[in-house]
Amino acid sequence: MNKYSQFNAEQVLKEVNRLLNCYSGPYLIEYVCKELSIFDWWPRTLSKSRLNQMKSFLTQAIKRGYKGYVCFKVGDTGCANGMWAHKEESTNGYSPDGDCLYHSFTPEYTYWSVNQNGTWYPTNEQKFDSVKTLKQLDALYESLN
Repeated sequence: MNKYSQFNAEQVLKEVNRLLNCYSGPYLIEYVCKELSIFDWWPRTLSKSRLNQMKSFLTQAIKRGYKGYVCFKVGDTGCANGMWAHKEESTNGYSPDGDCLYHSFTPEYTYWSVNQNGTWYPTNEQKFDSVKTLKQLDALYESLN
């Protein structure tokens, strides 16, 4: 186990569940960012609904084999945001190269993307933000394999 294993999907999911189980109001992100692998944020607080989004994402990522390094950028409407899960663990504290699952992380605008062999799907030509449901994500996987 390397020193960055605390940022793999299963470890971060444990931390998300811990915070949900003792939830008593929004968390100041600056106090939970390290444990949750949040590298940037716009709002100051992390709500229960955001924690549930993280839990759902991590559960889906693990189910699909993305058990490596995860990270989050907690944005707001109109701001950069996202949730990333990799198949490989980090060796340097940053996102590793290789296959990755992405889900946007904003209240009103959500979609999925997959990086496979260095290419993001769906591609820009395929309308990159067109995969909005798990059923569509499963269909995308099926088309790639």
